Amino acid sequence: MLKVAAVDNPVSRFENGNIILRNVAFTCSNQALEIAISGSKISGIKKLAAPAEWICLPPLVDKHVHANRAFTLAGIKPDSFQNAIALTAELLKNFNAEQYCFHARQLFQRAYSHGTTGIRTHADIDRHTRFNAVQGTLDAKATMAGEMDIEVVAFASSRLDPASADGKSMIREGVARGADLIGAAPALYPDPGRSIDAVIELAIEQDVAVDLHQDEHLIPDRASIDYLADATISNGCQGRITLSHGCVLSVLEAEIRNRIIEKLAQAQIEVVVLPTTNLYLQDRRQGTPERRGLTCVHEMLNAGIAVRFASDNVCDAFYPYGDADLLDIAYIAMLAAQLDATGDLVKTLCDGRVKPAVNDTADMVLVKGQNFDDILSRRPGERIIIREGEPFRLHQQSLH
Repeated sequence: MLKVAAVDNPVSRFENGNIILRNVAFTCSNQALEIAISGSKISGIKKLAAPAEWICLPPLVDKHVHANRAFTLAGIKPDSFQNAIALTAELLKNFNAEQYCFHARQLFQRAYSHGTTGIRTHADIDRHTRFNAVQGTLDAKATMAGEMDIEVVAFASSRLDPASADGKSMIREGVARGADLIGAAPALYPDPGRSIDAVIELAIEQDVAVDLHQDEHLIPDRASIDYLADATISNGCQGRITLSHGCVLSVLEAEIRNRIIEKLAQAQIEVVVLPTTNLYLQDRRQGTPERRGLTCVHEMLNAGIAVRFASDNVCDAFYPYGDADLLDIAYIAMLAAQLDATGDLVKTLCDGRVKPAVNDTADMVLVKGQNFDDILSRRPGERIIIREGEPFRLHQQSLH
């Protein structure tokens, strides 16, 4: 016997626990579908004649946030990237692990409320913060077990060069405490190439992946992305490196830029684009900015590079706005990069996936709307997470 759903609810459940989703459509089509879920798997998909009322996305994955800094800003606005660094140090100078946990958990819960179930977050390590941000973020991660898949990056801040003895020691300790990846910001250290080498050596030693804040600036002479690509290939680390930001590529001469992008593809380096923070801070000066500050999204996609859009900062000293909603991020990125292709946009939000298929684990998010352009335009709050076959209506009681 079937428990029939309400009119505005696409989920119906059988007494044996199996579920039917009705009048849903995948992002690249307006075709209404019925999706059958048995246990934790998608057991069938068939077409319906009725109009689509909900859009079905694969799991939303935010591949770059700073959860332990989120919601720490109170009315202050940065006037430059360097000012944002200084403000962050001042705002967080006395934070302990419990405070970092509080802010990270706020970010995780806010992202989950919008349908995000996968997150990678950078937790600062330096001689002042020590391991408080890492420990607090790991504690917050534990509170979301079963709801979100969270990766924690032991991130050497601007105050800790990974090429230094302290840097290497502290990054090792961050991994020992439970961090999943390691990261750094090479452009903020005296010798970016030496720091890149140090991080890659540590990644090989510790058997972890790397996520670097790479060239978050618009100064061509300071670019080290080329060096990163070469170091990745020469060390056999293809597929283990993520490059976040890469803003400087947008101001390089076309021939140089294209050569570097080709190397990034050869190195299988994933690129995470952070539209809100980079639009807000890059080329920030008196008057209207002339440069958008985003990396070369179209050129990278055309080269076969895995490109992801992510939230980065949420209500902190680097970006004093935001709500950790990936549909907001996609909307802004679409405008800034002039990226209209639905399939490409969905991949950037869903870690490379476009739609679920029969026999896949039933992990997805449903958003109330007629098609992908509709939900991107309105970013409606009516969303349902399906996680291993179990539906949860966001902002309301679960559908158990």
